[in-house]
Amino acid sequence: MRTKHRLQLREERRARDRIMAAYKLTYLNYKARGELVRFILAYAEVDYEDVRLVPEKWQELRPTTLYGILPTLEFDGKILSGNGTIARYLAEKFELAGKTPEENAEIYSMVDCIEDLWQHIAAMFREQDEAIKAERRKVFVEKYLPVPLMKLEKAAASNGTPQGWLYGSKVTYADLSVAVLLEMLAKNHPAILDSLPTLAKLKISVEQLPAIDKWIKSRPETPY
Repeated sequence: MRTKHRLQLREERRARDRIMAAYKLTYLNYKARGELVRFILAYAEVDYEDVRLVPEKWQELRPTTLYGILPTLEFDGKILSGNGTIARYLAEKFELAGKTPEENAEIYSMVDCIEDLWQHIAAMFREQDEAIKAERRKVFVEKYLPVPLMKLEKAAASNGTPQGWLYGSKVTYADLSVAVLLEMLAKNHPAILDSLPTLAKLKISVEQLPAIDKWIKSRPETPY
């Protein structure tokens, strides 16, 4: 009965959120960093305006934005900037975070574990010289990539859920964050999942969540 009551309260809360907050997400026309926020909104089944900019348009608009960074999330007269800030806010709001500040801190630490990887990915993406880009990719794959992923693999394996969740017994936004990164990495380095069996299971578990599966099948096709 308690579980049924919690589910009912959750659905009522989601219904209120749909009415009260009209979200506008602005990011580039890529998955990349913005896809975690899209995954969270998809999981919460919240309607939102998905504004996608080409890089040239973003550079034109950048001086007029609040802090000059993407993504931004606008709702109820407020503007949040930055992937980490937006993802954490939405995770807490839509029950993808912990129940206490301490649990939240542990989950956030798992998300921050891969933050450095995104910085290297962004640097490779911006590099115009193909020879330098190839060298950076080699260093990234051999030096930077293994350590955080093996740390998370160990954490997920130690947590011991059938789904491969990183923390606790249910999905959190840390799982969504890792799934987004693994999707991008596996596209160019399919063998990377061979040495990460628990994270590979996590990725599948996230992608099979009904709302996430629906989003993946309906989202725009982009190269990144």
